[in-house]
Amino acid sequence: RPPISGSQLAVQMNNKNSEQIAVVVGSVLNDPRMLDLPAMKVCALHFSDVARARIVKAGGEAITFDELARRRPTGKNTVLLRGKKNAREVVKHFGAAGVPGSHS
Repeated sequence: RPPISGSQLAVQMNNKNSEQIAVVVGSVLNDPRMLDLPAMKVCALHFSDVARARIVKAGGEAITFDELARRRPTGKNTVLLRGKKNAREVVKHFGAAGVPGSHS
């Protein structure tokens, strides 16, 4: 599952309603390059310790899918996000053997 950084979450949730919850089926990781993280509600499978602490410190919430199901059973006011699926290092090794441009 592709991870997403705290800074990318902030960019995606920039013009959204403050009541909306960002839903990530994957991990939320810290991005030390972003100094001030805005307050936002985030639901994810996994949070890094620093990312969870920064979200809570900024006045936001880091919740699990169980809590999301209790709060928003129909899924209204949620924004489904994911990280870049081809950002992993192993993706550059994918391809068929002998095919030009397939990187194998």
